[in-house]
Amino acid sequence: MKYWVILLLVLFSLCLQADITVEYKSGMSAEIIRTTKIDNHEYFNIYELNKAFHSRIQENILDSRLNLNIYNQQIIFLLESSYLKHLSQTYNLGTPIIIQNRKYLIPTSFLTHILPIIFPEKIETTKNKIIATAPEDNSIKRIVIDPGHGGKDPGAIGYSSVFEKDIVLQITKKLANILEDNLDVEVLMTRDCDKFVSLQDRTKYANDQQANLFISIHCNAHRYSKVNGVEVFYLSTAKTDDARAVEALENAVVYKYEGGKEAVKHYDDLSFILADMAQNEHLEESYNLAMKLQANLVETSHSKNRGVKQANFYVLRGAFMPSVLLELGFMTNKQEEKMLKNQNYQEKLAWAIFEGIKDFKYKYDQMR
Repeated sequence: MKYWVILLLVLFSLCLQADITVEYKSGMSAEIIRTTKIDNHEYFNIYELNKAFHSRIQENILDSRLNLNIYNQQIIFLLESSYLKHLSQTYNLGTPIIIQNRKYLIPTSFLTHILPIIFPEKIETTKNKIIATAPEDNSIKRIVIDPGHGGKDPGAIGYSSVFEKDIVLQITKKLANILEDNLDVEVLMTRDCDKFVSLQDRTKYANDQQANLFISIHCNAHRYSKVNGVEVFYLSTAKTDDARAVEALENAVVYKYEGGKEAVKHYDDLSFILADMAQNEHLEESYNLAMKLQANLVETSHSKNRGVKQANFYVLRGAFMPSVLLELGFMTNKQEEKMLKNQNYQEKLAWAIFEGIKDFKYKYDQMR
């Protein structure tokens, strides 16, 4: 008798703590969002939304916010409160969000009551069931790699008169092969031979191809031959003298090879304010990508760590995706130039970049 009483209590408990099934109008296989009961209120781990809706989640601990991108719209949760925002509307979940063991637990009222209000044409709910429009796959599928310079633009000229344009093309080809062989992505290059491509056309190509990442690969130069090391940049106003110097070096391509002052004016007259607004959502992702790439490059090359920096590179303007510019060493440093010409060293750099991209992709796609 005691056994049956315990069994009934367990079954009753399971009924009270009912998971939520997500069925799709397109006929995709259903997903289950697991729930848990805390203080007589039902919650779910927000990362359950990744498998059900291919959502993207960004933590903003400093502002006590959690940003959720679902159906290409942003919802902002105010942590340790019961409120969330979508566009200009504020919604009350009824019970507060809980942070427990580094997990963000959201009241199930978000699924059953608020999502159908925010997306009335995409989501319907019944008891413990959601009928939803199939989500888009926002994972990283296509990467554009940009070997700097090319054609009439040699880039930095090395200690032994080797050209940057040739070195970065060799490294980029190695990286493209590694990515396609080891990661489920399509890789495109802004150039695959010694030809000139304007800076604007490079990012336009990435946008036209609807790329998910844009990575521009360069080697550095300095008037002092002892300067060495690797550094990674993402878009913003240059913050340091060194960053401004690299920015000026890379942006000088426009003046030298694309038409002088008029060409520079064209870049500066572009709708940069609108572009900047559109790119803002990618700045944190670009920073995270830059950090992973820099860490792997320093560990592999054993070069001086010159850090992750911000600069206003023309080649990164208008790239509406996470985007970075890599400086893999100084052509004007005798020792680094020698290493950069070495095929084995180039292979090591390509693998280091691959590992950084892979780590970022796993985090970005919420595959971990």
